[in-house]
Amino acid sequence: MVGGGHAGVEAAWAAANRLGTPGSVALVSLDTSKIGVMSCNPAIGGLAKGQLVREIDAMGGLMGLVADATGIQFKLLNTSKGAAVHGPRCQSDKHAYARTVQAFINARPEIDVIEGGVEEILTETTSDGQSARGVVIRTPAGKRIELSSPSVVLTTGTFMRAIMHRGTDTTEGGREGEDAANPISEALSGLGFELGRLKTGTPPRLNRNTIDWDALPIQDGDEDPMPFSELSRGGWEIGEVRCDRFPLIEQVSCRQTNTGPGSHDSIRANLDRAPIFTGQIGSAGPRYCPSIEDKVVRFAERDQHGVYLEPESHESDWVYCNGIATSLPRDVQDTIVHSMPGCENAEILMYGYAVEYDMVRPHQMYVTGQTRRVPGFFLAGQINGTSGYEEAAAQGLIAGINAAIHAQNADSPESKAESFSFGRSQAYIGVLMDDLVTKPPREPYRMFTSRAEYRLLLRADNAPDRLTPLAIELGLLDHHELGLQRKAHFERRMNIVEQGRALMDSTVDGEKKVCDRVLEPEYGVEDLIRAIGPALGESFGEIDPAIYQTLHAHRRYEPYVKRQVIEIRRHSEMEHKPIPEWIEYEPMGSLRTEARAALGKYRPTTFGQASRLEGITPSDLTLLSVLVKRARAERRDLI
Repeated sequence: MVGGGHAGVEAAWAAANRLGTPGSVALVSLDTSKIGVMSCNPAIGGLAKGQLVREIDAMGGLMGLVADATGIQFKLLNTSKGAAVHGPRCQSDKHAYARTVQAFINARPEIDVIEGGVEEILTETTSDGQSARGVVIRTPAGKRIELSSPSVVLTTGTFMRAIMHRGTDTTEGGREGEDAANPISEALSGLGFELGRLKTGTPPRLNRNTIDWDALPIQDGDEDPMPFSELSRGGWEIGEVRCDRFPLIEQVSCRQTNTGPGSHDSIRANLDRAPIFTGQIGSAGPRYCPSIEDKVVRFAERDQHGVYLEPESHESDWVYCNGIATSLPRDVQDTIVHSMPGCENAEILMYGYAVEYDMVRPHQMYVTGQTRRVPGFFLAGQINGTSGYEEAAAQGLIAGINAAIHAQNADSPESKAESFSFGRSQAYIGVLMDDLVTKPPREPYRMFTSRAEYRLLLRADNAPDRLTPLAIELGLLDHHELGLQRKAHFERRMNIVEQGRALMDSTVDGEKKVCDRVLEPEYGVEDLIRAIGPALGESFGEIDPAIYQTLHAHRRYEPYVKRQVIEIRRHSEMEHKPIPEWIEYEPMGSLRTEARAALGKYRPTTFGQASRLEGITPSDLTLLSVLVKRARAERRDLI
């Protein structure tokens, strides 16, 4: 595993969960003290992102557990709408978060942490072409070391040929005070990979002691917060970290302010010094998290934009200014900050900046994270064009599982070749991976609930029910105490859910059965607990409130879910119908030129993926099905 960010640690953790053998996973990081660092906003989850974290947790991942142990404010977003779009989020203590991630990694004998920078990706010629066989790293002492492995996972984040921008000032590096990883870009180009260029940005950080904190509107977290992991209410322990209650550490409040009209005038007057407008930065940034200078230009009619002031840690006075990411010069940032109510005298501890970096066009990989060009070589995280910790961690989970499977198959040639992936109807992670390989991002990809056509099925509350059985089947919960605890917790959860549904069908509340009352808009989770809670409590003792939310949501959505399940079955044959790897599209003259170009570039592995490619029509798919069938027959005749 190359890289110690959110993708790298999740990949290492997943591989360790699958393999269970001491010393079977190497985690390589430029600076091991930076493993698990939160580069930008110290927050986990949010709309759709919270679903990703819950899914990672249900598969035995670490992000949800670490967030629960280090969260300083928890909030369930979108509660005015239905459970399908609720988004759990927490503000984390950024120092505690990195320290806890490192404790998780250090507690696993399967994982060896190695400090160094990757200079070369090693391959060997096999019957399948070039396959991965390891990496060459340069240690801090300058020593070149070769690490041999049949599986390599690259998770370089924003560090490949990275350049930081503040006004006209540019510095090599992927994060403040850290060097770029230039040799990896050269190594990937040498292997024939098509690279792209993207941009991300971060806002200034302020000294809380210089903000008129108490004069600003308070933004509190939930009174009864929801953890990401269902293990956190019962408590868990790993290595030096013990979570014996939830929330574990002192909670904080945030504050709300806004930019002032004077700062907007200053931004407009200095656009000739703004890298995203002068051409100094030529790559695309995140459309849904734009810089303040971009917002001022795009929404010229607005005289202010909201800003959330979020404490970063109990261990420092740093405050994150959520809403004013920028690459403007320092003097303009001074004007922006000091125009905000409560921040007139604020000290800027770190000025905002933009980072421009290389990525690999993700159509060159499968939904498993493995690259098409080099078997055994996997990509995960921002290297694939995504933004956000959660999207990176989700890719790390998938890549780590499949890298472990590939390594096991390499050690046992007689093993049946296999891989693992989620369908779009199984998980938000499935939506993410499918989108990346069929709709390669032109800007940093961010997950939204609107991207998931089956979001009624893919709720945050039912992630364990959907995915923990898969984790058990994959052997991800067998080699570690937290995995065994999760299996026991899941079995108990299933028993409670089964009895809870039976009670809803048999218990009368008022003049109706509870299962019918739940369909009434005003009948909430609290009413359900009142109706069936005492009986469930007699059988199981104290019950996690999250289970009642699942029972409530399952019944309320049941009529719609049944329709979605029927739709999934109807589309399943086409969705999973394979397209052979050896198919050549250029000779298919009867296909439209645009269709041949799209199919040849993205090389979908199923007709379902082909249907989602830009430029592919239903008639193209019908004709393609005939041509593939004909090609199969001709291939059989030749054999």
